Amino acid sequence: MPNINNRDKKLYIMLHLLLGVLLFYFPYLSSYIGLLVIAYSTYLILFHKNYYKFAPIICSAYIVGFEVLLRMSNSFLFWEFGKLSIIYIISIGFLRRKAGNSINIPIFIYFLLLLPSIIHLPFDQFNIWRQNITFNLAGPACLTILACYLYNEKVNRYELINILFYSLLPIFSMAVLILFRMPDISSYNFLPYSDPSTSGGFGPNQVSTIFGFIIVGLSYGQVNKGYLTGSKNIDLISLFLFLGLGMITFSRGGLFTAIIAIVMAFSYYFFFSRKKIIFIINTLALLIISLVTWYTMVSVTEGAISQRYGISGGTYGQRLILDLSGRAEIYKIDLAIFQDYLFTGVGPGNATELRDVYGYGKIISAHTEFSRMLSEHGLLGLISLLLLLGMPVYFLITPSSSLNKTTKILFSILALLTMFHSAMRISMPCFAYCLLFPTFEE
Repeated sequence: MPNINNRDKKLYIMLHLLLGVLLFYFPYLSSYIGLLVIAYSTYLILFHKNYYKFAPIICSAYIVGFEVLLRMSNSFLFWEFGKLSIIYIISIGFLRRKAGNSINIPIFIYFLLLLPSIIHLPFDQFNIWRQNITFNLAGPACLTILACYLYNEKVNRYELINILFYSLLPIFSMAVLILFRMPDISSYNFLPYSDPSTSGGFGPNQVSTIFGFIIVGLSYGQVNKGYLTGSKNIDLISLFLFLGLGMITFSRGGLFTAIIAIVMAFSYYFFFSRKKIIFIINTLALLIISLVTWYTMVSVTEGAISQRYGISGGTYGQRLILDLSGRAEIYKIDLAIFQDYLFTGVGPGNATELRDVYGYGKIISAHTEFSRMLSEHGLLGLISLLLLLGMPVYFLITPSSSLNKTTKILFSILALLTMFHSAMRISMPCFAYCLLFPTFEE
């Protein structure tokens, strides 16, 4: 596992491309594969004689990529399977660890501060009580345990590339499944709205978000010459594919988040890099791929994609800035709930129904983790939020190498912006955020 060679990487990629085809015809198999992944992860961590210290992180990375694929396949596994599986995997990783376990106190306090508001949840219906806790607190719990496991660990860039490779594998399967489910492009009427029919029949926001994550990973590999697939050309083709599929979901958040993270992190890296010529060449390659993908999507969608991203058509451009698909109204309502329940909040999940009462017009879940923490956890949620936002600042002002800071800038911005537009609906932002805590070396 720690030293996977390029031939094996290509074999794994082929197997996962075939898995995408298999799940198109037999989607119910995804549930059994999910259980098999947990069983094999348990074996690798607890019983494998050549234990690798990052095996729990590799298994977690695979689940990050696999989670949305499970949901797309209508798996009978519970909705929060991804986050709870990661919590289980890291927990047994702590058990197997030979060295002493360390805990990052601020991130541990971040999670503890979210627990008192549970008292506001009525216990008369246990199933609803359990669902509210799981849906709203599984993400913070997942983030916390990952952060504690990686705290003070040393990770070289090739180890990170291998970790990201395992998250890439099930995303290949997801891409194949989407392509097989794609409507006939020649006759499809594209509109400038997110549409499940072009994202494999599943939520465009989550699909776009996971594509954004792997686009960041592939870009990181290109700039650092540590190709995820073991081949520069396969990485570039994959980047073109995922950019295109991410755009055609017409969900903007995932790609915008990835682009902002890439621009900010690589701008920092360029400023401190001694190999500026090589960096510029790699960056230009990424830019060319992005432009070719963009113009291809504009042509395929007959201009609808440019309206969706606010580049043409005044109405949609205004929506991009002012409306944000109704999210601004949710943020405003959450702040009003926070003011009314300042000290205690309303409890995990209770703001979902209150947003209807406060004027949204229907029951709706939070789109941002930050406003949810305020409305549902009150002042303790505010302190917890300050810790969540303060950790990246602390690590970024701490003296370290340019590679270390670039990696942390890249994944922390990706995580925080994902939480801003999609809360913690999937485990990806939890995993990306935890990459703040190790030290990255050449």
